[in-house]
Amino acid sequence: MNLEYKTYLIKSVSEGDEFAFRKLFEFFHPNIYTTALRITNDEAMAQDIVQDTFLKVWLNKEDLPGVNNFEGWLYTIARNITLNILKKGKFYKDYLNEESHQSLLGLYRGADYELQSKDFLELLERAIQRLPTKQQQTYRLIKEQYLKRKEVAEILGVSPETVKWNIDQAMKSIRAYCLSHMKDMPLVFVLHFFSKYF
Repeated sequence: MNLEYKTYLIKSVSEGDEFAFRKLFEFFHPNIYTTALRITNDEAMAQDIVQDTFLKVWLNKEDLPGVNNFEGWLYTIARNITLNILKKGKFYKDYLNEESHQSLLGLYRGADYELQSKDFLELLERAIQRLPTKQQQTYRLIKEQYLKRKEVAEILGVSPETVKWNIDQAMKSIRAYCLSHMKDMPLVFVLHFFSKYF
């Protein structure tokens, strides 16, 4: 992403443009997730750090025009959230579930969360069904049956490296498909589902 386009997106986000926000989210998500995963060694925790980071960016979007170094500002937010989560230790999951629930209620009290959830799960299933057979099998075994890569490798008769490649490709495809079909869903729900399932 070149500097001019990035500057344009940041300005658009500051004005409330959700499409521009999604573009920034897609671009910065991998780096923040990878860094958070390396620090926490926990995939769910890393995804939640990404969600909380971008939710904070969106809630403070009016401050963006005064931010001189967006990337530095973004990674500082991610770092602080990571440190706070690590400090919570064993209380993390209970805390996050409660915080997430309260945030959703507070931001979208009038929204029909169950309907949004149903719509997203149907969208997710369509995205999964579009995958090549091996990628689809790999995704379901890892994400739906919570098996380890080594276990999946044994079941499918492939190497763990092949499992990793298949799940990475599956996630990229699912992510792209879902994001392109979530234009009418409130942003807080997009972030919530993105973190939960991706």
